[in-house]
Amino acid sequence: MVKKFTLPDFGYEVELGKVAQQAHGAAWFKHGGTVVLATVVSEPTKDFPGFLPLSVDYREQFSAAGKIPGGYFKREGKSTDKEVLTSRLIDRAIRPLFPEIYFNQVQVLATVYSVDKEHMPSTISLIATSIALSISPIPFMGPVGAVEVARVGGEWIFNPTYQQAQESDVRLVVAGTYEGINMVEGSLNEVSEDQFVDILFKAHEKIKRQVEWQLEIQKELQIQKEALNEAPEWEKYRNKAEAFLNQERIKTVFVSDKVERSAAISALKNEFLKQQEAEILENGVAENFIEYMYEKVFAQKVSDQIFEMNKRTDGRPFDKVRPISVDVGLLPFTHGSSLFKRGRTQALASVTLGGGQDQQQVEDLMGNTTEKTFMLHYNFPPFSAGEVRPIRGPGRREVGHGYLAASAIEHVLPANDVFPYTVRIVVDILESDGSTSMATTCAATMALMNAGVPIKKMVSGVAMGLLQSPDDRFQAITDITGNEDAYGLMDFKVTGTQDGITAIQMDIKYKGGLPKEVFQKALKQARDGRLFILGEMQKVMTSPSPTLSALVPKVVTFKVPTEKIGAIIGSGGKVIKEIIEKTTTQIDIEDDGTVKVYGQPGPKLDMAIDWIKILGGQIVSGSVFAGKVKRIADFGIFVEIAPGLDGLVHISTIDRARQPHLAKDYPSDSAITVEVIDYDSSTGRVRLKILNNNKG
Repeated sequence: MVKKFTLPDFGYEVELGKVAQQAHGAAWFKHGGTVVLATVVSEPTKDFPGFLPLSVDYREQFSAAGKIPGGYFKREGKSTDKEVLTSRLIDRAIRPLFPEIYFNQVQVLATVYSVDKEHMPSTISLIATSIALSISPIPFMGPVGAVEVARVGGEWIFNPTYQQAQESDVRLVVAGTYEGINMVEGSLNEVSEDQFVDILFKAHEKIKRQVEWQLEIQKELQIQKEALNEAPEWEKYRNKAEAFLNQERIKTVFVSDKVERSAAISALKNEFLKQQEAEILENGVAENFIEYMYEKVFAQKVSDQIFEMNKRTDGRPFDKVRPISVDVGLLPFTHGSSLFKRGRTQALASVTLGGGQDQQQVEDLMGNTTEKTFMLHYNFPPFSAGEVRPIRGPGRREVGHGYLAASAIEHVLPANDVFPYTVRIVVDILESDGSTSMATTCAATMALMNAGVPIKKMVSGVAMGLLQSPDDRFQAITDITGNEDAYGLMDFKVTGTQDGITAIQMDIKYKGGLPKEVFQKALKQARDGRLFILGEMQKVMTSPSPTLSALVPKVVTFKVPTEKIGAIIGSGGKVIKEIIEKTTTQIDIEDDGTVKVYGQPGPKLDMAIDWIKILGGQIVSGSVFAGKVKRIADFGIFVEIAPGLDGLVHISTIDRARQPHLAKDYPSDSAITVEVIDYDSSTGRVRLKILNNNKG
């Protein structure tokens, strides 16, 4: 039986029972002409996995916008970066809302089947997923709602249209349950901490209405959830771990060095597992089940001990950042480079500056093709964490961390008309102990300045955690390590300038809803940490290098009449290709007649500029050009002064004694220096004379 539910305040409509009825939950979700199908399926796992095997995939069908995929392979292939980022966003919002003792495989698929030019599908895919989970037997502890926030002309807009989002200098997605916010991600243009928190809680009011709507749907459909009964072994091994992890043992992992601390943590776990060997063998209990129970208790015990000792596992106070060092210019043949170290985390960044042809063409589902002049690519090689694993293409982690760092920096980059280069940053993590995305942001900022890119302000970033004491006090911790990531109720990463936040990512595991004061205090502490890091960076550089590297191609920008663009490009691009080939330059011509020529300083760059100006009609009497004889006629010599443009040396300007021997003295393709006598802009005809230093 098909049921239809609407939420008029938001323009949402969902149909249930219409399609995909073999899925355990399916929601056919509409917002205007945008249609998303979200499905969920759960299957028992054969062996205890030790984690929730949840997979989330968001996919956009080109047919949704009435388009056929480009290229030779006319079907959708591997996920685009946008699809990966949206999949991660959905995953991060729903993952904390499964019971700790639920380990079935869960697969979420959100597919865009129709898209209009107004309503964006990514955020509603999260709501559709929540509905599909809420009406399924899966014991999901939602629902969740989601709101996108934009700022256009200083005005805050909730759930903007596509056009409003394109005009916005803020892109923020907030997700949460009725009790509180549990996921935030976005790019902001120097928003203050107080304003950010205010926007979060305004967004949450709208989320609460979405959640109420979903609960009404659940109630009307009388959904029955799977019963979850904790087996006796859970309590048994939890108690064993509690007894084993006494204060004396827990204190052994409070070590300042990461490698020594990791060794102490491993030794403690191995000791516990060795004590359980007999039961593992006799009773057939899975070792990873015992390990899972141990780690849950271990994380809580460490968190409690941190409050007891009033210091963290590496000995730092709650608000202290690890030691920082920065090197710049250490890669001699890159356009800019830096090595940023914070504790046992290292990020190596290199900057490459290119021309317009190096821009990345990005086609979105709305039908627009964007030319990206800024790219940041993040790599996490296995040696950085002391691991052995195969090298593959960039995974979801690499895409997500790179996107966060790029969002942090994009607002401080110079406008393209001021700095007409394509900028690519590559960051390799050489050592990892937490917060590599924030190290990436800092390393990228320093590499940009070393390269001489005139960024408006410096950007730094810090990763934060949130602990809860046994007496229910909340404490933010600054610059978390890899181990601390597992102990807290929230981890969030904040980047910004000295004047405000430029990007943020929050993941909140606490299911009760954090009060506003906790966010305010945590963000204040994050600001202090961020500014401290910025101060350490400023000890090395406070402003971009005044000049670009000699390795960077020079760019010369000028304008030509728009009606001359065709002559410069030539039929099928023949003329401009010839100029590029002969001068080894890059040339970009925009619709308004703006020309950008990229090349190494020297005669070839000058030649390319001269040729384009000639073809663009910028020819002045008295100008001298190095030309090439094209052909001899009865009335003179045709000389090519630029690819595709010939001028005439009339025979009357040549000495009579030379006239019978023109073919001999000026063979085809020979070099010749000529001076412009006259230029007719209406016909494009150029009259020339041969200078005396030539045979004529």
